[in-house]
Order: sequence, then structure tokens, then C-alpha cells
Amino acid sequence: MIASKLVRKICISVLLVVALGLAVFAGNAAANATPVTFTETNTFVGPDVDPCTGASGTNTNTVTDVFHIIGGLSTTHVQLTETQDYRGDWSDGTYLVSHSVSHNEFNTSPNGVTEFTFAQQDRGTLYSAGGQVIGYQTVFTQGHITFNNGTVITSPEHFRVTCS
Repeated sequence: MIASKLVRKICISVLLVVALGLAVFAGNAAANATPVTFTETNTFVGPDVDPCTGASGTNTNTVTDVFHIIGGLSTTHVQLTETQDYRGDWSDGTYLVSHSVSHNEFNTSPNGVTEFTFAQQDRGTLYSAGGQVIGYQTVFTQGHITFNNGTVITSPEHFRVTCS
């Protein structure tokens, strides 16, 4: 879970830098917007705590980001589909396997206003040390963040984890 939140914060930062850079470029671009699509995959490993059991351990998270960027004269629009495949291995021998897809949209304008919207949901399976299913973990996040010249103006976000 900590890795998932860290990745989201990294992605927000990367999107902000990419979109702001593209906004500067777009101001000098031709009237026709040219879409750009690229994919990036990274794996992160770090300490984590299972929110369902409280056990500590290690989380391995492979993140694949597919960016679709459209830069125009007045705005830059970024669509990001982020897929996370992660596994938490806990100190009590239990482990979690989960798959998550999030949808993110990012818009910038020449007046310095930037908006970032995201929604994500995943359902992981928690296993005993012997490999039997012992429960499920559902993670749900959504938010909408508005920046004005790099300063956060609004940031309503929802984050919920349920264990069953």
C-alpha cells in the first residue's frame, strides 16, 4: 500500500513536469495538435505494512504507464492509464497478490491552471503462508486536484481500503 501511494505521488509529480513542459512547447507549436503516445515500465521494491492484518513486510510493485499526450496552442491534455501488479510478502508468511488499473487525466492551460483527475480500484487476494485464500483487500482511490501556477488550490481525494 505504501508503494502504491508513493507511486501515485511520483506520477503526479512526473505528470506535472511533463504537462508544464509540454504547455510551454505547445505555445510555440502549430495550430494542429499532434498526439504522442509512449509507455514506461518500472518496478519498485520497498517496506510496507498490510492494512488488513497489520503485518510488516516487503512490497514489489511493477508499474506500467501508458501516456497519451495532446499538445495544442491553448492547452495540453495528458491521459494516463497506469497498471500496477503488486505483491506484498508479510512477516507472518501471508502474502497479497493484486492487480490495479487507474485512469488519470491531466490538463494544463497557458494561464497557469492545471487539473489532475484520477480513479483507481483493485481487489487483491490475501493468501496464507501455505497458499490458501484467506481474504481479499479492495483499494479504491479517486481525486481531482487543481493547481494554479504550481500551487494546489483544491484537492478533494478519497482513499478507502476494505478487508474481507
